[in-house]
Amino acid sequence: MARSLLGGLFRPAPFGPGDDPGVAPWALPGGPTDLPYRWHGVRLNLLFGFLVGVVFLVFAVPTIADGVGPAGLGLRIGYLAVLAAAYVGAAWTADASLRVRWWCVAGCTALVLGAALLWGWDFAGFGVFPAALVATLIPWHHARFALVGWAAVLGLAGLLGGSWMPALIAALSLGIGLGIAGWLESSRIRRMLERSRIRIEALTVAAERERISRDLHDILGHSLTAITIKSSLAVRLADEQASAAKEEMAAVEAIARQALADVRATVSGLAQIRLATELASARSVLLAAGVEAETPVALPTLPDAVSELFGYVVRESVTNVVRHADATRCAIEVDERSVEVRDDGVGMRGDRSGRGLIGLGERVAAAGGVLEVSAAPGGGVSVRAVLAASPEATAGVP
Repeated sequence: MARSLLGGLFRPAPFGPGDDPGVAPWALPGGPTDLPYRWHGVRLNLLFGFLVGVVFLVFAVPTIADGVGPAGLGLRIGYLAVLAAAYVGAAWTADASLRVRWWCVAGCTALVLGAALLWGWDFAGFGVFPAALVATLIPWHHARFALVGWAAVLGLAGLLGGSWMPALIAALSLGIGLGIAGWLESSRIRRMLERSRIRIEALTVAAERERISRDLHDILGHSLTAITIKSSLAVRLADEQASAAKEEMAAVEAIARQALADVRATVSGLAQIRLATELASARSVLLAAGVEAETPVALPTLPDAVSELFGYVVRESVTNVVRHADATRCAIEVDERSVEVRDDGVGMRGDRSGRGLIGLGERVAAAGGVLEVSAAPGGGVSVRAVLAASPEATAGVP
């Protein structure tokens, strides 16, 4: 858990094609950020969230008149009104440029620091508001450092003022800021992975259609040419050499049957998994998730059943790496008898035998092999499927 959190802090996920690294975390892809910014526009969900945050100002009310006269009380009331307006008004900058949003955060931070003139070291009580602005307006790869720095400033205020309250507010602002920013970053990563999945599926379908088109052209082009020639010859021989014409038509029938079988085999490939296809898909998914992929440069010659089985192993294992491992590297190794998927992630935590691995183990066992799930050297998990000594024995396994 700690490793996962630190990995997210110091190794943020990359941006996908078309993503804007400077966009506000609260912004949605394909939304107003694609349009010219207008000051009269505001994100209502962000505005309502900021309005809820203003409620925390009521904690300053019980001590608002402590140690000040009427003039000081009026200044404090006016300050609270200005702070609330500035904080809520920040919702109008959500779709502005990153520079404008940084200036907005800097202005609110200066306003909070200025509260020291009215409240002394208790100004730290307003420290949550800059943290919330950073988390919602500044991208994660910048916000994570700003949130830690701001918490350090509040903690220093507690040390200098000899009070525990600023230190408590520092921890609170850091927790709230990282919580909001982390949730928004996780949402961005989920959206990116979903877009990557859709893109990969579309590319896979396009590649499969191209394969079928090429195979059908090669199969039918040759077969139909042979059928045309032999049919013409049979027509010319029909009157004078009936037996020869009959032989030619039998050959036409054989060619047609073979062509039909080839077409069926080509089309049935749509519903089949192949190791080469799954390796290409796995590499794309891993790279989209920010994981370094190590895949074989060349594959050994495998029977179709073995290629399909190994494809299932790669698909399920890589899915688990992306979902659960929090890994930086994933290596896939293949030979004639085995396939192994190994990562350097958080390792095995409790019972890792989910339904996917159980079903995969049953599939490997049906092919006469064994599925080994173990801790990888140096951390992470290794999933290895090993077949019997003779892979040809699995040729009839579906």
